[in-house]
Amino acid sequence: MYRKPVVSGKFYPGTPIQLEKTCEAFVGERATNKDFFSQPVGLILPHAGYVYSGKTAGMGIKKATEYGRPKNIIIFGPNHTGYGELVSVWSEGIWQTPLGNIEVNSEIADKLIDNTVIFSDEMAHLYEHSIEVQLPLLQYAFGEFKIIPVCMMDQRLSTVSKIVDKLKQIIKEYPDTLVVASSDFNHYDPHEITLEKDKLAIEKILEGDIEGLYERIKKHNITMCGPGPIAVVRSLFSNIELVYHTTSAEFSQDYSYTVGYASFVLW
Repeated sequence: MYRKPVVSGKFYPGTPIQLEKTCEAFVGERATNKDFFSQPVGLILPHAGYVYSGKTAGMGIKKATEYGRPKNIIIFGPNHTGYGELVSVWSEGIWQTPLGNIEVNSEIADKLIDNTVIFSDEMAHLYEHSIEVQLPLLQYAFGEFKIIPVCMMDQRLSTVSKIVDKLKQIIKEYPDTLVVASSDFNHYDPHEITLEKDKLAIEKILEGDIEGLYERIKKHNITMCGPGPIAVVRSLFSNIELVYHTTSAEFSQDYSYTVGYASFVLW
């Protein structure tokens, strides 16, 4: 199975040379430490068009390069399209980007799939951008690796808990793994309101209070698209650092209608 890019030339440049220059501008130098991770590392990254969120994502990825480079990257993204299973793993084949092909690690994918909550399913991924937009930045930063793409339509806490139980065993077995949550933060409020709502969520993420995060999302109508992926990654790690937080207004200059972006590194 080949998964061809669907937002190349839209969310990010569609030609290899231009895309590499864009990634370089956001990430800086590639991973100078050529050793593989000695322990699992996590990232929470935004997934908008690079002109809006590339800086925030690139700063997070740059922090992760300090740990070396991963052999495997498990990426959790929200399902914006409504296609596919409740939790969908692309379990074999190749994902293509303008920077080259990335092989799916079927061995890890099979360990994650349980066929009750987590299924092998390509349909959810075919038109979904939340995982695809991370890949060129990660390719630029780390070079070669394998991926396990996971698309979450079901983002309930009970589902998060089941995924986390599986993942804890997997990252013990594969410590040279990067686990990425792809999510933007609050959507379509004025700049100051988005900053306030995002900070309420960020506080709970930094505290590791996942139930509190979900309560605040509901209470304050924080329109974060990927609380499930964030909750999964946050639950795996003891340590976390907020790398950068902003809104789309920093780049668009439209302060009336904004989206929040934040990047974190976890270890």
